[in-house]
Amino acid sequence: MVFSDSYEFMFEDVQEGDVLRFDRHEKASRRSEEDVPATFPLTREVLTRTHGVPVLKKDDNDKSSAGTVFWRLEVPGMLINHSCNPTVMDDCHDCAKGEAFAARDIQRGEELTYDYTFQYYDKGPFFEKCLCGAANCRGSMMGFKGLSEDDKKKVLPFASEAVKAMYEEEFCDGPKVKKEQTVFPPREAVENSTGAEALRLVVPGPSYANAEVLLNRMEETGGISLFAAKDFEEGEQVYEFWTQCWPKGGSTLIDMVFSTHLEQGDLPEGTVVRVDPMECARLDRQGRLIFSGFDLFTTHSCDPNLVYNDKDEDEDDDWRGAYAARPIRKGEQLSVDFNTIFWDRTEWQGLGDGVCTCGSKKCRGTVKGFQFLSREDQEELKNLNWKRDDPPHDKSSRRVTPGEALVPHVRASWRKHRDTTPGSVPTSSSSDESSSSSSEEEN
Repeated sequence: MVFSDSYEFMFEDVQEGDVLRFDRHEKASRRSEEDVPATFPLTREVLTRTHGVPVLKKDDNDKSSAGTVFWRLEVPGMLINHSCNPTVMDDCHDCAKGEAFAARDIQRGEELTYDYTFQYYDKGPFFEKCLCGAANCRGSMMGFKGLSEDDKKKVLPFASEAVKAMYEEEFCDGPKVKKEQTVFPPREAVENSTGAEALRLVVPGPSYANAEVLLNRMEETGGISLFAAKDFEEGEQVYEFWTQCWPKGGSTLIDMVFSTHLEQGDLPEGTVVRVDPMECARLDRQGRLIFSGFDLFTTHSCDPNLVYNDKDEDEDDDWRGAYAARPIRKGEQLSVDFNTIFWDRTEWQGLGDGVCTCGSKKCRGTVKGFQFLSREDQEELKNLNWKRDDPPHDKSSRRVTPGEALVPHVRASWRKHRDTTPGSVPTSSSSDESSSSSSEEEN
C-alpha cells in the first residue's frame, strides 16, 4: 500500500471560492525543493478537467437505472497525474475509503501516477496527445470510450463501477445511467461573534470504519457530542485523531463540513457543525491552538473517561490517541478534563461564570483552566498516572506506561507560574493577573 484516501467529498459540498489547504506546505517545499503552494483553488473547471472523479451511486428503489454518476474529490489521489504505465492502482474506485497499491516496483523520488481510463469514460481530463513517456503509451488519453476494442477488454476488469455501467449502457443494452448536473452552490455569508466570516473546512467525521465512536445530537441543547460505540477497558485506545494548527492562529470559528460517510450510522455527508477554538481545542507544546477534528466534540468532566498521552507521542507524527482513563460502557458520553488541557479558558466568550456542572463526585467547581484550581487539585492532577496497553500510532513495539494527565503546555505553564510566584495559591484575583502575563508570554 502506498497511501489511503484521507477523506472524500462530493462536488456539491464545495462552494464558490473554496480552496484545498495544504498543511505544512513550507516543510514540503524544503523537502521536495519545489514551491508547494499553501492553497489550491477548487473551481469547477479545475476539478472537472483535472481532479474530479466520477463515482456511481446506485438507487435500490429504481430498478430501471444502473444508478447516478456523481463527481467526487479524493485526497490525496486528486493530485496524481496520468500514465499509461501507472505506478499505483486503487483497490476500489467507488468506496469512500480507498487504498492505492504499487502497480509495479516504485523507486524513491519517482512520481506517483494513475491510469485515468480506469475512472473516466467520456468526460474528464482528456488530452489529444499523451506525454507520459511510457513504453506502452497509447498516444492519447481520451477516456475509456476512446480505447481500442483490445484495450477496452484489458482495462474493463480494473475499471470503476461508473465506467462499467456507462460501457454496458452504450454497448451492451445495460440499464440507463443518470448524470448528476449540480453546480457549485454560492458561498453563504456566515459571521462569527467578531463580525468576521467563519472558515469552512471539509473534514472526515468519526466513523465505525475507523473507530468505535459516533456523534449524536443532544436533545437538550441541540449540540453534537461524542459517544462510545462499544465497551472499552481502562488503558485501551478509544480512537485516534489527526492534529494541525488551528487556521489563522485560532482567531476564527470553523464550520466543519463532514466528508463522505463510510458506514451506515455515520452523520450524512455535508453535515455542518460550528466549533469554537476556545471551547475545547487543545494546545500544543508551544501553546498554539490545535484543530483535531471530531476530538473537538468531547465534553468536560472532572472525572473524565478519556485521557491523552502527549508526553510520549512522536512530535513529527500528526496523529494522537485518546485512551480510556477508566472502564467505558457502550453509549457513554466521552469526556476529558478541560482543566488538564487548558491553562486559561477565560478568554472564551461562551464560558459564562466558568462554574463546572459536570455533577461528578470529584467535581472541582470550575472549568476555567488549570490555573484556577486549588494547589491541592493541581498536585493531584500533576501526579495522576494511568496505564496504556496499545503501542503508539507508528505501530512500533514500544510500550508506554505510565502516562500523564496534563498536556505538556499546561505542565510548562504551571512550572513557569510556580517559578514566578513561589508558594502562592491561586485565587480569583491573583490568578487573573498571572494568567494575563503568562498567556501573553505563551502566545
